[in-house]
Amino acid sequence: MLKTLFIKIHQMKTLILLLTITLTNYSVVKTTIEKERVTLNKTYNSNKNKLATINAARIKLTEYLYTNIFTHWYTTKWSFEGHSEIPKQGTIACGYFVSTTLRDVGFNLNRYKLAQKSPEEEAKVIACGTSIEKLQNISKQELKNYFLKQKDGMYFIGLDFHVGYIYKNNQEIYFIHSNYIDNKGVMKETIENSKAIVSSKYFIVNITHNDKLVKKWLMKEVVTTN
Repeated sequence: MLKTLFIKIHQMKTLILLLTITLTNYSVVKTTIEKERVTLNKTYNSNKNKLATINAARIKLTEYLYTNIFTHWYTTKWSFEGHSEIPKQGTIACGYFVSTTLRDVGFNLNRYKLAQKSPEEEAKVIACGTSIEKLQNISKQELKNYFLKQKDGMYFIGLDFHVGYIYKNNQEIYFIHSNYIDNKGVMKETIENSKAIVSSKYFIVNITHNDKLVKKWLMKEVVTTN
């Protein structure tokens, strides 16, 4: 019995250590991203060619989300009320996954208000006044065909009762989201293999090629969520 207690204590210490390492690593990632955003901001303010800096920022923003932020969140479990701020600790709902990762990559926004909006209203916030593509009654193959015609980059996608990201890279198209099916949580999967992406309607917003949104990230301007 005493041996079992020692084993449980050791397991708890190991878990705490792993969570501490995860939190520390994630904090370092966010700090590094913020430093590089500030550098880009200074370049933008001093450079006459503003568009060149915006183009550099859109590439960096997409890279930070896909490579630096998302990878920490993979396997974090889903729950309806999940709103964890720490990857792989607790649970996170789909709306909070989107709002938290946007905030952590450097957007100045209220993650609670954004996460609690409907998929269509969330799309409107992220669009920042630009157009929202609305698709209805289409198959997964038709949805894939739509994205195959779009530019490479990151997109927000809102469904009937679910939200997430679409990442397009050449012919590869991934749905990145906190999957509610079997509480699987944060994952990356192809459109073809995703059961969660089935919906009667879709609200799609370009993140990478949305100059207004990219500039808000670059300048640390508030993304209004009221």
